[in-house]
Amino acid sequence: MYSWRFRVSILTLITGFVMGASLQVLSQEDRIPLKSGSTDSVIIKLPPVRDSMLYELQRKHIESSSEIYKKIKSSAHKNFFSRQLYPLFFKKPPVAISSDALPGADSLPYIDQKDKIIRSIRIYKAPVFGSSVFDTTRVSNNWIDKTLNNLHFYTHDAVIRNYLQIKKGDPLNPVQLSDNERIIRESALFQDARFIVTEKPGTDSVDVVLVIKDVAPLGFATTVKDASNSSIRLFNRNILGFGHQLEQTFEISTNSPPNISMGSGGYKVRNIRRSFTDLNLYWKNVPEMKRIGIQIYKPFVSPETRFGGGINIQKIKSGEALGVSNPAARTDYSVYDIWGGYSTIINRYKSPVKDRAVFAVTGRYYNVNFQHSPPVVLELISPAVTFNRYIAGLSLVRSGYYRSNMIYSFGRTEDIPTGNMAQLTFGYETSIISSRYYTGVKLLSGDRMSKDRFIYSWFEGGGYWTGNHFNDGIVGFGFDYISGLYKSGSYRFRSFVSLSYKAGINRESIGELEMKSEDFFKTYRKYNESGDQRLGIKAETVVFTPYYLLGFRFAAYSFVEAAMITEPGRFALSGAVYPAIGFGLRIRNENLVFSTIQFGVTWYGRPDINGNNWMFEIADIPQVPVKNFNIGAPEFSNYR
Repeated sequence: MYSWRFRVSILTLITGFVMGASLQVLSQEDRIPLKSGSTDSVIIKLPPVRDSMLYELQRKHIESSSEIYKKIKSSAHKNFFSRQLYPLFFKKPPVAISSDALPGADSLPYIDQKDKIIRSIRIYKAPVFGSSVFDTTRVSNNWIDKTLNNLHFYTHDAVIRNYLQIKKGDPLNPVQLSDNERIIRESALFQDARFIVTEKPGTDSVDVVLVIKDVAPLGFATTVKDASNSSIRLFNRNILGFGHQLEQTFEISTNSPPNISMGSGGYKVRNIRRSFTDLNLYWKNVPEMKRIGIQIYKPFVSPETRFGGGINIQKIKSGEALGVSNPAARTDYSVYDIWGGYSTIINRYKSPVKDRAVFAVTGRYYNVNFQHSPPVVLELISPAVTFNRYIAGLSLVRSGYYRSNMIYSFGRTEDIPTGNMAQLTFGYETSIISSRYYTGVKLLSGDRMSKDRFIYSWFEGGGYWTGNHFNDGIVGFGFDYISGLYKSGSYRFRSFVSLSYKAGINRESIGELEMKSEDFFKTYRKYNESGDQRLGIKAETVVFTPYYLLGFRFAAYSFVEAAMITEPGRFALSGAVYPAIGFGLRIRNENLVFSTIQFGVTWYGRPDINGNNWMFEIADIPQVPVKNFNIGAPEFSNYR
């Protein structure tokens, strides 16, 4: 008869085997089914976890699992027979996750598989809720997640394959694969994407699996303009899984009928015939403006893109003429905007992220055609009649990308650009009032420092020439600093510092720099102060909490900010200081297309246009991307 110790050992083994499912989720080696309900699968080695909140939860899970593992092993090894059975049922669980699993720079993946032939390309669609592209065994058993996943229209395979820049039978190019992964992540359809490359030893071919995760496409956004006026925007970014987008804004007013009216809207068709060309039809119907337009746009999605450009045609009726709020200045006009460009790679650097240097030539034709111009328009703006701009740009760009997270997102993978860009702009503007030339320069630099810190600096200058006379110039510079992601228990925090300065040079046209400009800090959108020099500086700290509620994450923030704006001829720092201090809470669900919801309180040192020193807001905060080094349409420097 077996001893009671042996029986306990056998029981422990069986119990541990039943618990194995909960331990296996921590393994970095997983079996991915290629489609739902299929027994066909592939063993892959998943990349390291890059969501530091997930890292913290997995670390705690690993610690508790290790204790269970030690007890099972200790009990099983007390008897000869159970000691022999133990290796058949158990594999040693992973040790604590190393710091390499945290966000940071990573070398280009799959270098060892370079030039091997792609034998197959398969797609695995992770459920929208309760899953991760880092660990495909994570499947939620929550009934809410299951219900939402069943209601979701997953992006069709044909739509996903349109985003692939690799083909079966091609040699594997790790740089191209990395570019393609980033392009998919940056599209509005998907939350995240990962390419997994597997190979059989001794062969010259590889299999590629695209692990991809949709976002729930339905969403809304609200904007409260004042006590009596607000708006709500409804949208679907992936109609029935075909990649089309429809959105419509409704204006709400409690002062005057109609209380609810249709505002701006649009319908977008993405990535036409695998060309990464989008077609956008848009409209706007509000009391101060009626607009309808069409846009066709092909961006330079990567340094490997050779051609890009776009066409934008719009018709505006009864709109405010180029920003003039005087009712007598309202008129009807059309805008024709056409641009295109060509780029070529001139150097490939052997850096960890494979930087590439690109030289690009771009051209643009911009026309504003007024059907009629009221007298007040001619008096207020030069030019404010029909005018044409012919613009050419020469750009030299060196760029690369680092993977990180918790910079502007709440956990999803972010591709952070670094590099340098220098752009020269030449233009000619003509109208019935005057004809003049334009020259401008833009410089941008971005570097990654130690501990996953980033710093960006920029400079721009430009202006018009009439004969030998330089006028209507502008100069500006600034920087943005992003600290590393620091740890305090289960919390993560990151700090941001920004500075922006702009000034006018020999300004002769009507117009000034405004504090409420969209090119400036959004904190001062309720101030009417303006001048020809504007300075702003802001410091903010964001604390990412480990708390989840139905997929929503929470981050607390606080900031201190100051702005100055001065009249022409005065020293930049001699103007009045407008300080602001704020704090609040941001909520975001990366599975949804909703913008970040912000609950905030801001104190102003000087009252705004409504005489208020305090602002309490529930706002919709769109995700702001970091500085990018993409080639785009050449343009004149904005003075607003």
